Amino acid sequence: MKYTEYIWDFDGTLFDTYPVMVKAFQRALRELGIEEKPDTLLYFMKKSIAETIDYYQDRYLLGELFFKRYLEIRQSYSLDEQPPISGAVKVCCQIVQQGGRNFIVSHRESPSLYAFLDHYGMRQLFTEIITGNDGYERKPNPEAFNYLVKKYQLKKGSTLVIGDRILDIQAGREAGIKTVFINLNDGLECDFADFKINSLEEALSL
Repeated sequence: MKYTEYIWDFDGTLFDTYPVMVKAFQRALRELGIEEKPDTLLYFMKKSIAETIDYYQDRYLLGELFFKRYLEIRQSYSLDEQPPISGAVKVCCQIVQQGGRNFIVSHRESPSLYAFLDHYGMRQLFTEIITGNDGYERKPNPEAFNYLVKKYQLKKGSTLVIGDRILDIQAGREAGIKTVFINLNDGLECDFADFKINSLEEALSL
């Protein structure tokens, strides 16, 4: 393998969680009498979930309890309804079997993220996992990536950052790492990634 170190995003890259996230957000809004189209929510959330929360809170003066309610609804869905993206388990296993390493940099909170990995038997595939609870600046800030590079002495020429959002690619580029944008045909495009793939399996042939 030319690349041996893989830094993955979580939501929408390794796990198919966006359908549930959109449903939960839609339900939280509906409880307050606000209707929003799923496609609109997906578009906003793919750009930045934090900015999506801020936008709707400001627009409808929702207050901080709205985010808490959104999380409550999201957590009511089963993990079986939010499976790994096609090829995720196979690709991560193959990387480890060939002597490579997997890392995760995600904004998702630790208990939720680890619950996914444990449910699907994937935790052991990752050398280190950075979540929203670890205190690093949120992407597109490259702080978490820089930490991994320094701690594990990652060679940038053999490291890839893989994500499904523009902010993943921005953070990787800021850290000086080659970037891979996975195109999920959801209307989001990224023209400045080093590579663009349509399936996770393609990452192994770069």
